[in-house]
Parts: sequence; structure tokens; C-alpha cells
Amino acid sequence: MNSGNQDLRNAIQRIVSWFATDYRGRDGLPVYDVDGETGAKVSDRNLLCEFDDYAPFFWVLGEHDYIEEHMGLLRQMLKRKGLLFRTPQIRKTMGLGLPGVLRRLPYADSQDYVEILYGLLELHSLTGEERFFSIACDVFNRVVAGFDRNGMLRSFRLQPFGPVLPVSDAMSGMFVEIACDMAAACRSAEDKENYLDLARGWIRPWLNSGMFREFGIFPSVCFEWPWSLLPVLRKKMRRAELAKPNASMAYGLMALAMDPVRWQPAIDAFKHWVDGLYKYFATADCVLTHFPSFSRSDMSGPILSTNFAILDILCDAVRFLNCEGCSDLAMSIARYFLKHQSASTHLVPDEPGDNRSYIDANSDFAVSLAKLTEITGDPAWRESGRRILNGIIEFHQAPFGYYRDVDLHTGKPLNTLVETRFCSLLLKPLILYRDELKVYDHAGHWSLFRDR
Repeated sequence: MNSGNQDLRNAIQRIVSWFATDYRGRDGLPVYDVDGETGAKVSDRNLLCEFDDYAPFFWVLGEHDYIEEHMGLLRQMLKRKGLLFRTPQIRKTMGLGLPGVLRRLPYADSQDYVEILYGLLELHSLTGEERFFSIACDVFNRVVAGFDRNGMLRSFRLQPFGPVLPVSDAMSGMFVEIACDMAAACRSAEDKENYLDLARGWIRPWLNSGMFREFGIFPSVCFEWPWSLLPVLRKKMRRAELAKPNASMAYGLMALAMDPVRWQPAIDAFKHWVDGLYKYFATADCVLTHFPSFSRSDMSGPILSTNFAILDILCDAVRFLNCEGCSDLAMSIARYFLKHQSASTHLVPDEPGDNRSYIDANSDFAVSLAKLTEITGDPAWRESGRRILNGIIEFHQAPFGYYRDVDLHTGKPLNTLVETRFCSLLLKPLILYRDELKVYDHAGHWSLFRDR
């Protein structure tokens, strides 16, 4: 192994140590955030709903006992009937959620189950052990029972007994991908078809939305008929965002378009979506704005933390769908942000013109650049990613983790916050570059290194 990778190995060991000691909460699960200077816990939230952000990487690193302990905690929760969470976990105070005073009502959010399912399916893929898939089936069935109504995977359910609200946000595209992953993992031909029927049914309302038909872009929310006829709700369905709404739906489309499914409507729809990116999100530099051009009041400049997700999808589309036109847009996005890279830290600003380096965006951008090398054959992209990764290790490190935000040019922390999931997600590029792996090979690395 390359001796120059010692810094990467040291960073991995630090992260593993923090999770084993300082990040362990009273419930046994990792805490969500700490003060990087003192290690003090900042909130009461844990990382169970971000299970995929740490479990697969710790398993790959051989920390099996650590993950088995957390699997035991999850199994304890599954002894209860119905949904696992009585109140929203991820979008408790931010994100889509319920509007205004309605947030005070007890309600459940389907988004809280996405990362749990991704993590279980990833562990099944890594190990081949049916127990992980069995638990994923249990969780998936609870989501279907709790949120699937009239062919729509809805977002919110009032507790404890309903009703399920007639709205779905575009993050549900990840459930389309999950249903395809469930189909790929199960052995029964009948079960495979049932999962694919769910996936195709859940994406149809989005493909039939007026915005997608007209622009090739997914709206951020979709209301069930006849609620969608109300003017105030129709106005909400005219709002679109690059990521995660459009990225999530694109991942669902890709899962239906790729082998072995190859559903032709998804293949056609993906091409329509790429056209929409070029027409309504792309600037003259072929980098993507957060809001489309037909929403002028919402226009904002290019943001790395939303562009890298699309960059990942474009690379995957070249590799799995032979979508050669996607490589030009992918390279344009990468060139744009590398043009704003700091010469002193090698970090990239989340918003060009601002001096904030956001660790999650830089970490995932380093992975995206490695993928670009693989689809183009140009090693310079991966070399740029390695410089970014070195900058993260040197300038984002805190006594108790890696700061979320630092000054782009000096590396000084803009605040002392450490979000622990960003430390575990940093393992993704650390493992990729330490072991000099390829994302697109026959060892199944693509699933481990893709953005969620």
C-alpha cells in the first residue's frame, strides 16, 4: 500500500475512535452533533435515521461488533408494532414538514426510514447475509402499510391512527430506488414483480405531473387528485429544486431504467430529465443553479452541495445507461467549482463568492471527481479529488471530529459544530483513495460510494 496514504489511514482511525467513545450516546447509538472543541453533545438526536451514513463504512473497516450492537438496538425497536417513530426525526424542525401551526400535531414522516433501509440493503449486499434483508423487508412493509395510499407513497401520517395526508415530496424518489433494490435482493420472482410494481406505481404521478411533462423537471411536491386542483396547492406544485428533490427522483428513474429492469418509460423519462437540466438549470458555464430559470423569483447561484449530487448521477448515467451527453455536463460542473478552489487549502467553496468550506460537499465532490476519472480516462480529475481530501484532513479537523464549516482560505472554523454523520461520510473518500479503489468495477463498489 502506498506509504503516502498514512494520513488517510490516521484519519480513518480517528473517526472510528470518536464513534466508539466520544460519540456514543446514552442509548448506545451515535449522537448527531457535538461541539468540536469540547466534545459536548449539542442535541438529543441520534444517528439511527442516518444508518446508511455510517453502517456500511464501519462494516467495510471490520468494525462488525460495533454494527452488530446497533443492529440489536434496531431489532429491539422492531418488536413494537407499526411505525418506529411517533414524531419526525430528520425533518423535525426544518425541511418540508407540515406547515406552520400544524407542525405541533403528532405526525410521522416517511423520510425517516430511507437511510435505515439503504443501510440494511447495503449490509446485505456487502455480506450476502439474509438476516439484513429480512429486517429490511420488515421495515419496508411498515413504510408501505403506513404511507402508501392510492398508488402514491405519501410523506406524512398523523399519529397515532392517521389519516395519511395526500401529499408526497420528491424525496420519495429514493423509495422508488429502494423498491428496485428490494426486487434485486429477493429470490422469489413473484416478490420481485411486486416490488417493481410498487416502484413503477410510485413514480407515475411524478411522470404525469404537468411540470415534468412540460419541462422535464420534477416538482418538489405532488398532491393527490382532487387536492391538486386547489389553486393554492397547484402553486406549490410549480416549485422545483435541484437537490435533493430532483436528484432523488432521478435516482428512482435510474433504478427503473438500468439493468436488469430496463423499464422503457423510465429510460425515456430520464432522457427528458437530462434535457430539462440543460434547458432550465444550466447557466452559460453549464453549471447548475438551485432553482430553474422559469422560477426567476427563486433563482440562486450554483451551489456545490446540490451540484455534486447531479454530477454523481451524470457519471452513473454514462456508465450504466450509455448516456454520453451526460459526460459533457458532468465535466463542466467539475471545472466550474475547481475554478473556485482555494490555492492555500485546496478546499472548494459551497457557494462561489463565499468563503465557507462545507465538509460534506467537499467530501462528496472528491468522490465525484474519482468517478469522473473512470468515465473519461483522465487521471487529473482524481488527482484534484485527492488534493481536496488532503485539504479536508488538514483544515477541517477538530479535537473531537471534523468541523462542518471552516474558512475557505485560512481553514479557521466558522463555528465549532461537528455533525458526526459528516465524519462517517468522510470515510467514503478516505477508503476510496486509501485503497486506490475504483467505483465502477465488478466488486460492487458503486453502491457503497454513491451519494444518497
